[in-house]
Amino acid sequence: MMDNGFDENEHCLIKKQIISERSMMEELEEGHFTLTDPLVKLDPYGTSPLAAVILFKTDTQTSITLTVRGKKRAGDITHTFPSGKTHVLPVLGLYPDFENTVVIKAYQGEVSTVKILTKPLQGVLPELVHIKATPEHLKSDLIIVSPPSDGFVAGFDYMGEIRWYLSVSMRIAIKRVKNGRLLIGTEKLIAPPYFMSGLYEIDMVGKVYTEYDISGGYHHDQFEMPNGDILVLTEDLNRGTVEDMLVLVDRESGEIKKTWDFKNFITPGDGRSGHYTEEDWFHNNAVWYDENTDSILLSGRHIDAIVNIDFESGKLNWILGDPETWPEQYKKYFFTPVGDNFRWQYAQHSCLLTPCGDVMCFDNGTLGSKIKAEYVSNKDNYSRGVRYRINTESMTIEQVWEFGKELGREFFSQHVSNVEYYGEGNYLLHSGGQQFVNETPSEAIIPFSTSDAANRCESITIEVFNNEIVLELRVKRNYYRATKLPLYYSGENLTLDEAW
Repeated sequence: MMDNGFDENEHCLIKKQIISERSMMEELEEGHFTLTDPLVKLDPYGTSPLAAVILFKTDTQTSITLTVRGKKRAGDITHTFPSGKTHVLPVLGLYPDFENTVVIKAYQGEVSTVKILTKPLQGVLPELVHIKATPEHLKSDLIIVSPPSDGFVAGFDYMGEIRWYLSVSMRIAIKRVKNGRLLIGTEKLIAPPYFMSGLYEIDMVGKVYTEYDISGGYHHDQFEMPNGDILVLTEDLNRGTVEDMLVLVDRESGEIKKTWDFKNFITPGDGRSGHYTEEDWFHNNAVWYDENTDSILLSGRHIDAIVNIDFESGKLNWILGDPETWPEQYKKYFFTPVGDNFRWQYAQHSCLLTPCGDVMCFDNGTLGSKIKAEYVSNKDNYSRGVRYRINTESMTIEQVWEFGKELGREFFSQHVSNVEYYGEGNYLLHSGGQQFVNETPSEAIIPFSTSDAANRCESITIEVFNNEIVLELRVKRNYYRATKLPLYYSGENLTLDEAW
């Protein structure tokens, strides 16, 4: 189901936004707002407190450049919008609790300045512990962290200042799609701990364009297909197991076009890890589509494996993981390691494919074996980003890169976390589940938000270039994933009335 119409049954968030936008546009049409005397609306959609919209008209077609002045010059955020006579311009990157200066400049024309006073940060937000970044590297990008449960998504600049956040508790994976908007889980919890009603398609100003309501709920991850449809991780909460189904959602209608049931290619209990339960036997935490092979990657934390299935048939193609303890009938699907310094991944998150077909993931490393007698304690363990090169003809696998082992137990995360590929040798690693009891890694999972004198939960996000850390962000609390995103994604004005 897709909610995008204005009717009595619609979710109140979208209804409120429709009313606010129509009121804003009526005010523009009824007034006489110019570049030197514009209409300014802070947080017009009630979801993005550090965003605003500036509205005015010009007599001639002209492009407009907006600059949000930084507290230091390096913190300036500048964006140029295409020509028009009616200008509805998103203002992104405001500082909280601050009188922000915004410069408006017409191409070869007038220049004006407006002041926008923002409120202090409010709600459950990540608290900065440490940041290492430069404006030359990060530019106007933000490092954005998203929560696994309660709390708000937030983005940090190079100084560690929060310059964007959502004031509604949307959560889990945040993905930018081809039109520049974001796909993120709704704030509506249908079952604990993190099974949400579906997804929002939202922009950085906080306007929700579409709500995708998934009958089995949404958890962990989503993926935009080449044609725009969306792969969504889900489940059937009525059958006694969770996190073991995938659906393909039609981007336009919101209808489910295809469903994959993981029990059709793996028997629950086969290949189980030490985290296995009868209810949560697979624990799928990532999905990725490979257009070259028309196949799907799935990350099963509770089987310590990344599996690849055929898109059309749903049949198993291969399994990437430690083959120990798996029944004999699966052995043909596993790879044989070649080369030096090889290690299997355990309890992994966030699998992806590089452009050349290598498989990457965040290897949490939890337990470190499929054999109980060989389990590794958290205090003696480490997590890492890892990249494998696979050959599906010879069924061999080579470990071609890893990073994180050298950071030791301070970078260890027994759950959540992710890795992103930004180009050859350039990766983001997010260790989001660091949990300590009296400065020793906790052997049990403790609440994500714990941060008292004895217990500490933190997240560390690093960007690595040619095996050197070029960016590091450490915040309090556990955060599910992190990503690096530019605030502006195109030269277009804010899209009005679309999908409404």
